[in-house]
Amino acid sequence: MPFTENSSKDDTGRSVRRAEIAKTWSFDAAHHLPSHAGKCRNPHGHTYTVEAVVEGEVKQPRGESDDGMVVDFGTLSAIWKEHLEPRLDHQDLNESIGADGCWPTTAENIAHWIALTFRSRGAPVSRLSVWETPSGRATVYYGTDDV
Repeated sequence: MPFTENSSKDDTGRSVRRAEIAKTWSFDAAHHLPSHAGKCRNPHGHTYTVEAVVEGEVKQPRGESDDGMVVDFGTLSAIWKEHLEPRLDHQDLNESIGADGCWPTTAENIAHWIALTFRSRGAPVSRLSVWETPSGRATVYYGTDDV
């Protein structure tokens, strides 16, 4: 059987493979942190990079479009395009998502808000990272039972 080196057996003896997939996007946005003691209290912008990771069981062949996948990359891209990019790209994040529970608009809170948006639309994101700069990122983690 192919791929047995990354397989285990379920209760029925069926071979189960697990995998991790990741998809990245970028967006440009402004924000400020009004209570910050440093220069970030002033309005400024970043070119953010986002990476969404989904871990899970590789679907067995059953005649469906997503056979052999954990989740279809197209599913993640559709959620990004429809529900996230319009709220993030070329926006003032304090205005566009700050009033929607993402306050203050730190990288940590932005990562959590993006991950919850994916998860609320059926994409079981287990890890989501947001880079504000090439050398600075925040990552949030979720288990299978987290909402």
